[in-house]
Amino acid sequence: MPKTPHLAIVTSADLPELFGGEKLLLPALLELGIKTTICIWDDPAVVWQEFDAIIIRCPWDYHEKLPAFLHWLEQLRGLHVRVINDLETLQWNLNKKYLFELSQQDLPVIPSFCLAPSDQHTLTELMHLLKSDELVVKPVQSAGAWRTLRVTSENLAQVNREFAVWRLEQEFLVQPFMPEIMREGEWSFIFFDGEYSHALIKRAKPGDFRVQSDHGGSVEVIDAPPVMRAQALQILQAVKPMPCYARVDGVLRDGQFMLMELELLEPELFLELDPRAPQRFAHAIAQRLSSPEG
Repeated sequence: MPKTPHLAIVTSADLPELFGGEKLLLPALLELGIKTTICIWDDPAVVWQEFDAIIIRCPWDYHEKLPAFLHWLEQLRGLHVRVINDLETLQWNLNKKYLFELSQQDLPVIPSFCLAPSDQHTLTELMHLLKSDELVVKPVQSAGAWRTLRVTSENLAQVNREFAVWRLEQEFLVQPFMPEIMREGEWSFIFFDGEYSHALIKRAKPGDFRVQSDHGGSVEVIDAPPVMRAQALQILQAVKPMPCYARVDGVLRDGQFMLMELELLEPELFLELDPRAPQRFAHAIAQRLSSPEG
């Protein structure tokens, strides 16, 4: 009799029962005969090698405990535990400097500059360098718009007071501000094993630019045009091996989908917005569990 696969679904201590639509994955996996256990990533009592695989879903405090999180990933590597998505992909995606690699492949990526703690460029100089009178700055390793700032000529002095400290502590990604975010919103395309699942638009609350729900943002499911789906898929196909799950975020500019971020670590997948999305995700996971690792 074949062994029932046992999957660890990883979250954080403040989300012990997962978040929102992520909870819909559990019954979908159960329908396929896959046993699941929700685990806190930094719980020392968890014996990770007891599981057939680990899937990372809601460890949304990782950026505030980054050294510990990186150590945990290395621990999993040492235990030879299967991780979905694979560890190499996760570690590559942890640092937003992957955007530079994608742009070098002539993919439509929003222009970016990496600001190291030792870099002396002022924000005014970066406006000139990126040919934009508005910027967005965010850590190369972050989540949930943590330490993310919009810089304009009007708030430059105020931002500098806060940013002057932060920039000495870590690397930052600096990008031109995309006004499309406030006009139309940010597009997100969800893929499972390279197959399109569903799409949505995230919009910021009036007066803000951050689309995350933590900051008052809203989400609307949308029937994305096939050409945009194809543009998002082209970006995803640059990642080898193909991730089991992915969220491709960006804006539409002059008919071209422009990548803002490629989320392969712990993206919210908004499974609640499409009635078949949990089953699609579960089937993609089952396929990984049934295939040889590596």
